[in-house]
Amino acid sequence: MAATVSRALDQLITDLAAGGTPTDADLALLSDLDRPAAGWLRERWLEIPVACRADLFARATELAEDNVELNFVELGKVGLGDPDPEVRENAVLSLWESDDRLVGDRLVELLTADPAPGVRAAAAVNLRRFVEDAELSRLNGAEGERMVSALRRAFEDPSQPVEVRAAAIEALGPCGQSWVAGLIAAAYESEDRAMRISAVRAMGNSALERWAEYLSDQLNSGDEEFRLEAAVAAGGLGSEDLVPPLGELLADEDFDVVFAAIESLGEIGGEAASELLQDYRQNAPPELTEVVDVAIELAATGGLFRRFGEPGPG
Repeated sequence: MAATVSRALDQLITDLAAGGTPTDADLALLSDLDRPAAGWLRERWLEIPVACRADLFARATELAEDNVELNFVELGKVGLGDPDPEVRENAVLSLWESDDRLVGDRLVELLTADPAPGVRAAAAVNLRRFVEDAELSRLNGAEGERMVSALRRAFEDPSQPVEVRAAAIEALGPCGQSWVAGLIAAAYESEDRAMRISAVRAMGNSALERWAEYLSDQLNSGDEEFRLEAAVAAGGLGSEDLVPPLGELLADEDFDVVFAAIESLGEIGGEAASELLQDYRQNAPPELTEVVDVAIELAATGGLFRRFGEPGPG
C-alpha cells in the first residue's frame, strides 16, 4: 500500500469508511490519481458507505469548478462501476467536461446496457461532448460513429423512457449527418414536454441556420421555460436572425430569461446585438450590470465562434 498511495490518501479512505465527513483539502487528495492509485481506490471503494460515495461526486464537481487545477476524472471512472445507480449517475455527471476516450467508451456501455434509466440518460447527455469532438475531427471516425449510433438507437427505441430518448436527441444536436435534422424535427413535434425541450437544446447545439425560425417561435412562447431554453439555444446557434427577438426578451418578466438573452446577445455579437446591450445597460438593474458588461465586451469582439469553427458574425 505505501508504495502505491500516500499515507494521507489511505487515511482519507479509512475515515470515509468510518462515516467521516471530508474537508475540501481531504477531497483534493482524490484529484489526479495515477493508475496504481486508482486501482487501489477501486479495491477499497465499497468500504465507503453508499451515501458518502454518492456525495463525493457532487462535492468533487463543485471543487473542480472552483479550482481548474483539480482533476477528478479517475475518481469518476471508479464510480462508473459502482453497484448503486445513484452513485453511477453522480459519477457520470461529474465527468461532464471529460474528453477522455476511455470515459467515452464507458458512457456508450452505460447508455446501452445500464439497468437504471437515470444513468442511461446522464450517459447520453455527456456523450454530446464526444459528438462535438467527432464533428471537429478530434475523435477517430469509427469511435465517433459508434457513439452516434448508440445515441440514435436510444432515441429510436420506443421502449426507452422519455428521459433517455430526450437526452439522446439533445446529444445528437452537434452531429452533421443528414438524418439528425429529421430526428430533431420529430422530437420538436412530440407531445411530450421534455422531448420538445431537448429538441430546442439540440437546435442550439447544431450548426444549422434552419433552426433559427424554430427558436424564434419559442423566444415568443407564452411558456417561460421554453423562452428560457430558446434564449440559451440562440446563443449556441449564433444566428443574427435571432437578435431582434432576443432583444425583446430584455423586457421579459422572468429574471432567468433576461439573463439568458443578455448572454446570448453577447455570444452572437455584431452591431445590432451590441446596440441592444448598450441601450439596455443604461437602465439595467444592479444585479445584471456585470453580465451586461461582459456581454457588451464579447459582442464588440464579434461574439463567440460558431460551433465547429464557423466564425461568428462580426
